[in-house]
Amino acid sequence: MQDRHSSTPAAGLDAAFNRVLAVEAQARVAIERCREQAAARVAAAEREARAIARRAERRIQAAHRIADRGIARALTELAAADDDSAGPTPDTAMVDALAAALAAELTGGDV
Repeated sequence: MQDRHSSTPAAGLDAAFNRVLAVEAQARVAIERCREQAAARVAAAEREARAIARRAERRIQAAHRIADRGIARALTELAAADDDSAGPTPDTAMVDALAAALAAELTGGDV
């Protein structure tokens, strides 16, 4: 026959140990749940980052296309302006005669 006092501390110790094990099991479950939630958040953030990068790339490409068209238009306008201003080449003899006439007029001399 066992003494009541000798079995009571062992029963209390077993119960306390079982409570510790149960809390430890709950903690492991909670930690695993947190890991799963963290993994899901990381995956969602990675998807969002990829979507942002794709949008940014599309916008950059669109900006390049717009800039390229603007540059091409400006170059076309410059080329057209050069063509308009070129005109016929002046006659050298006429330029010399006009320069002499202007010089005579400014100096009061005769041509």
